[in-house]
Amino acid sequence: MRTDRTERLLNLVLCLLGTRRAVSRASIRDAVPGYAESASNEAFERMFERDKDELRAMGIPIETVMSPDGDVDGYRIRSDEYSMPAIAFTGTELAVLGLAAQAWSDAALGGVAQGALRKIEAVAGERSSIADLGVTLTARPGAGDHVLPTLWEAIRSLRAVRFDYRGLRDSDAAPRTLEPWGTARVRGAWYVAGRDRDRSDTRVFRLSRIHGDMSFASGPASFDGVREADVRAIIERLADDEPAATAEVEVTSGGARLRMRAEQPDARVLRVAYSDVQQLVGDVAELGADARVLAPDDLRIAVRTALAAVLAAHEDSP
Repeated sequence: MRTDRTERLLNLVLCLLGTRRAVSRASIRDAVPGYAESASNEAFERMFERDKDELRAMGIPIETVMSPDGDVDGYRIRSDEYSMPAIAFTGTELAVLGLAAQAWSDAALGGVAQGALRKIEAVAGERSSIADLGVTLTARPGAGDHVLPTLWEAIRSLRAVRFDYRGLRDSDAAPRTLEPWGTARVRGAWYVAGRDRDRSDTRVFRLSRIHGDMSFASGPASFDGVREADVRAIIERLADDEPAATAEVEVTSGGARLRMRAEQPDARVLRVAYSDVQQLVGDVAELGADARVLAPDDLRIAVRTALAAVLAAHEDSP
């Protein structure tokens, strides 16, 4: 059975971490599941070099051990360079972690956040609680955030993805097939960069403009990835997020999302440049009676429609 790439990387780390002596390439090929499946020694060498570079890019200190003659004896990971001291949390710190996990409860990583909190509680021997903090916090997943798990899996396994996308200047959504290289959050929004197979060129897509769900368009290892640092540079250079209009919103309380993008964050009437109407509608609507759109008219109507939909959805609720 074919070994998953993530499993192979983990096994490589365990192989190099569990010994005091350097492990030769031949021993690594025999000991790490996935390498023995290589079609040739050259294929193994290429796979091992990619894995070694990827682990080092993650900050894992793989040491190359040289012999007195100048040859490579093998590789190892020193445990003293790849370990962390025991972490202890106070009751207040556990409460804050519980609050953060609660905020993620309805978001894309809700299950991961709750699982991580349970592990921390098990080590600390204490349950987290937010009862004494006097804080209420909720997270509203942004438009397009629901595709992040699919995207991250596609990036990890080098799969192409397919989705419908409506650009800033497009009137309708159109299907796209992308080889995703990586994601980054730039200027408050999530983007993905990659090679657009239909246009045979590098493209950047804002997740909030993706319509519907995203699906895999290929099997694993169908293209070559790029380094994460390159992805952020590509996104910052190509992101199509020029402000389409400026909104004026009167905010009487709260409004952190709006204030971070406003010309004068401390003002009562905030002037906010925006290109994504739906994202701004969500930012205003979540404030309820604490926010009122003064201009433009189409934004005011969109917010009113969104609030009416929320009210209709809860008509039968006590």
